[in-house]
Amino acid sequence: MRTIVERIESRRARSQVIVLLALLAIFLIALGSVAAQDDIVPTFTIENVVVDGSVSVLGQNFPPHQDFVVTMGPIGTLGINGTPVAITNSGLFGAFSATYPIPPNLVGERQIAIRLQSPQGYYSYNWFWNNLTVPAPPPTPTISIDSVIVNETVTIRTHNFPPDMTFLVTMGHMGTLGIDGTPVGTLYSGPGGEMTATFPIPVLLKGLERISIRTQGNPFFSYNWFDNQTEPLPTPTFVVCGVIRDDIVVIRTDPTFLPNRNFTVMMNYMGTLGTDGYVVGGFNTGPTGVTTATYAIPSGLLGLDQIQIRAEEVGGPFYSYNYFDNQTAIYCAP
Repeated sequence: MRTIVERIESRRARSQVIVLLALLAIFLIALGSVAAQDDIVPTFTIENVVVDGSVSVLGQNFPPHQDFVVTMGPIGTLGINGTPVAITNSGLFGAFSATYPIPPNLVGERQIAIRLQSPQGYYSYNWFWNNLTVPAPPPTPTISIDSVIVNETVTIRTHNFPPDMTFLVTMGHMGTLGIDGTPVGTLYSGPGGEMTATFPIPVLLKGLERISIRTQGNPFFSYNWFDNQTEPLPTPTFVVCGVIRDDIVVIRTDPTFLPNRNFTVMMNYMGTLGTDGYVVGGFNTGPTGVTTATYAIPSGLLGLDQIQIRAEEVGGPFYSYNYFDNQTAIYCAP
């Protein structure tokens, strides 16, 4: 038979277990509540629209007891930074119906974006038709690429082009969208809609793997890009043929240089790859890409043991660099 002390200790142990279980249950309930909050995706539907007057919505799955700022803006904005029109509380169950006025700055708009967002970070957005009597905007003109002759021409196909307009066609480096690119011709849209046209690839862009192309006719424009290379071109290289210390250096380009390209030549300290160096002259690669040229060593580099020399294409993507010992020597026949 247990003593009084044993019975007291047994009851105390059972009480501790009950308290621990209760705390665990509270923790699990709180954890489930947080998880439920994280899973909330508030949505609302458009129930009714009074043209240029109001819009009625039905909200569901909103987090409870939160105030949502209601904003409206032009279509495509998702209501972000729109005009505030009301504040709606989501209530006990996170479901509600409400009617909001269309702000004066959006009266007459064909389509309107609407957004509900709370300070706690929850949001939802939608859009609605407002005034169908407003003419629909013209379709956006686009261009697609029909065919490419590498380093020669590209053929484009227009879509939804407005009629009787002349478009300037430009090409540029990938990522420029063709803005401020090299003009390659004009395109007259005639009756509009769909047509094809072929344009030459400009000299300064030949050899690029990808090229941007743009058609521009105020206020309409369109752009795209195309692959220009089936295989990448070899990296241009040149050799140092001879040096007279602190006087001149002679270089010769390899056939890896594309023909009929203009290059600027510069020199700089070792480790710079010649970048942003002293400009000492230039050369044209001629019909074969192979050329020999002599350059004076600039006064700012006199006395150095080694010097880097660089050739950069004028307005183009190609470059090459090398270095030489600033000692009188002949390395190859000029």
